[in-house]
Amino acid sequence: MSAGDAWRRWWRLLLPLLLAPLLLALFSLTPLDHALTRPWFDATTHSFPLRHSFIFEGLLHEGMKFIVLAVALGVLLGWQLSFVAPVLTGRRRQLLWTLAGMALSTGMVSLLKHHSGLHCPWDLAEFGGYAPFHGLLDRLPQATAPGRCFPGGHASGGYALMALYFGFRRTDPAPARAALAAALVAGTAMGWAQVMRGAHFPSHNLWSAWIAWTLLAVLYHLVPPMKRDSRSAPSSSRASELAKHQRT
Repeated sequence: MSAGDAWRRWWRLLLPLLLAPLLLALFSLTPLDHALTRPWFDATTHSFPLRHSFIFEGLLHEGMKFIVLAVALGVLLGWQLSFVAPVLTGRRRQLLWTLAGMALSTGMVSLLKHHSGLHCPWDLAEFGGYAPFHGLLDRLPQATAPGRCFPGGHASGGYALMALYFGFRRTDPAPARAALAAALVAGTAMGWAQVMRGAHFPSHNLWSAWIAWTLLAVLYHLVPPMKRDSRSAPSSSRASELAKHQRT
């Protein structure tokens, strides 16, 4: 197998391995996180003015949660209907895989966040909070409670929609690519809203995207959404033609 063939087959796993050290170096060795967050902080009031904004807290934070949840419920409904609707029977495994991928990616981010020592910007002393800043690779200062703010949990909801790409890329490549683009836009919008509110640094959200993609890519190669000998799910009309042909 040539290097080009290997890349075409494994790029979904190789890409995060190449990006991880770049992300680590970019945000550990530069003040980029703080530079991108500071414009949203009001030094006069020692607060983030958009923290309780209706648009950023009400719509982009709370509202987007319901949109992601609605997509997940739609996938769940599709999987349930696959037991009674012949048109969905061939997609049953894909739908279940997609649902599991969304749950696992958001669950992994939540688990890491629960055990994280990093603080949110609004908790840091330089942004009107109480905690000293420490980086991703730094030890938590003594007598400082863990911040539990890394990686970005809200953005992970949007990035979890990348499961639609992995779940359907073989049978529906164009819609799958559109779903991937939508997931990246949704996750980035949700994450950036949190940056503007002071809830997360940009790196928190980028690592959420990295975690979601990596987990989905590993799952895709270990337990694919379609059986390895499957090619594509036939359309309903094509399936009926095949059934007629078999009867005759």
